[in-house]
Amino acid sequence: MPAMLTYAIGDIHGSYTKLRNLLDRCTEHRGATEYRIVFLGDYIDRGPGSQQVVELLINTQSRAPDRVTCLRGNHEDMLLNAVHYGDHAPWLANGGGTTLASYRVSRADDIQPAHLNWFRSLPIAIADPKRLYVHAGVRPGVPLQQQSGHDLLWIREPFLSDPRDHGLYIVHGHTPIRSGMPELRRNRLNLDTGAYFGGPLTAAVFDETRVGPIAFITDAGLMVTPGASFAGADLTSHGR
Repeated sequence: MPAMLTYAIGDIHGSYTKLRNLLDRCTEHRGATEYRIVFLGDYIDRGPGSQQVVELLINTQSRAPDRVTCLRGNHEDMLLNAVHYGDHAPWLANGGGTTLASYRVSRADDIQPAHLNWFRSLPIAIADPKRLYVHAGVRPGVPLQQQSGHDLLWIREPFLSDPRDHGLYIVHGHTPIRSGMPELRRNRLNLDTGAYFGGPLTAAVFDETRVGPIAFITDAGLMVTPGASFAGADLTSHGR
């Protein structure tokens, strides 16, 4: 078995049951192997269980702080902007109302302080020797150490259509894939498989021997090896 496994998990968007199930699947998969988990942001909004998702992530991270990294997504950033500037409109236009409902409050600044402080603490990106983990992507042609926070949280084009090597393999979410299947490219991997609109919540599994993923795991328990056909595989699960 490899010395270390890394599980990267895509956009959750309030899909609490899917998150709980996927974490159980990852635990079963790794057994006694050393591991770390990287969550790619967008834990809140749209789905109904934002408060539960955040509580589960905080608890998971507190039990293994050296193994669990939660990155900031653009939805967490919008919530923090609503708190800081008092302008809720952009956030509410992008599903923030479901988050307020899950917390049973009417304004972002009424969310419990421990959760707001956790949102503020979230890093925008992390890297290992082979991969950069980030919510949205990178600006092609810009050195990784010079990327803007806005691009790391928000970019789609020209990143998604650019075939260049970015210096590290980019593992991201942000742009939902309607097929419910991870988008595996030579220079990047998109793991937003649409959990909140009926797709699976997906983890990519990486080891230390290669750049790309060695497996994909869904909340429903499906495990697929990259390069294998997805034909006939039902990647969807309908629990939240």
